[in-house]
Amino acid sequence: MILNSYCKYFLILFICFNLTPVFAEEKKTWLEAVENLRWAIDLSVKGIYNTETGHLSHTEAVGLDLHKVFTTDEGGNIGTLVLQGYITKLNNAERYPSFFKNASDVKFICRVCSFNFSILDRGQLNLRAGHFEIPFGLEYNIDTNGALRQFSNGANLGNKLDWGVAFNGQFSWGGYEVAISRGHGVDWKSGHDTFIGSGRVELTGDYQSFLGLSAFHGRIKSKSGYINRTRIGLDAGTQFAFLGILAEVSIGKDDNIEKINSLLEIDLQDNTEKLLGYVQLKDSSRHLEGQSWDSLRQISVGTRYTPDRFWTLSSQWTHDFEVFDGAKRASVLAIQLRYRF
Repeated sequence: MILNSYCKYFLILFICFNLTPVFAEEKKTWLEAVENLRWAIDLSVKGIYNTETGHLSHTEAVGLDLHKVFTTDEGGNIGTLVLQGYITKLNNAERYPSFFKNASDVKFICRVCSFNFSILDRGQLNLRAGHFEIPFGLEYNIDTNGALRQFSNGANLGNKLDWGVAFNGQFSWGGYEVAISRGHGVDWKSGHDTFIGSGRVELTGDYQSFLGLSAFHGRIKSKSGYINRTRIGLDAGTQFAFLGILAEVSIGKDDNIEKINSLLEIDLQDNTEKLLGYVQLKDSSRHLEGQSWDSLRQISVGTRYTPDRFWTLSSQWTHDFEVFDGAKRASVLAIQLRYRF
């Protein structure tokens, strides 16, 4: 059965690679004739090695990334469609999200599948519906889906994506998004008493700096039951030539457990914008009534090299300086190769 699963999956990879000329030809014919349409086939393979335990795993993904802007005959904006559907295969994963069934599961994931309806001109009021990123923290502006470089939302909120509706808009001073969603995350499920209310307001002083204020409250289902989760967050970023600084901090509760999460990133990009290097310091602390604070402290050092619009090679090392009581320390090396056409 395992061999059969591998054969089916790698057959998909083989077909995608060998149909590249066909897709390229389609882009030059009928797809090119579709106005305001951008799309790409996205292939990636990621290897992960834990130097503390000697555990080796790898993950492959095949996806379609489509972006379409709809307009009226007079040139007015109707809305924007985003479809990102991916088949993801785990192989002996040591740690994996709860929406996977096991360490070697294969699953179709709709990362972002939404339509953003334009209500007012100039983008001041829109209505987004579908599966979208929860508006909270740094990840609202920086796409981390399928990438090694991550920020706090996955570990802090538990849900980076959810099904729901959101009002959003852009102004000269910045922008906003306020969302209500089902609280199920990746999968569309029924029968669970869950929900998430979230929102973020951003102030943009110039093109180099921003300041964001976020809020999150929801009832979420976890492996151990239901959690009432609340967060208030502050994030900021600025750019000095090729040096970037990003930071975020949030406070809140998971039921009666107090939580504080913080992240600081310093990154450096070359003048061609092909090579990016970064260092992240992460802290996740919790406090149970009657006990002392308990913390997980990590450092991540990573690189991303994009020689052209097709290839991306990324690497990252994440080391635990301090872990929660009863947890095992990890030091993880990861390498990812990504090809989009």
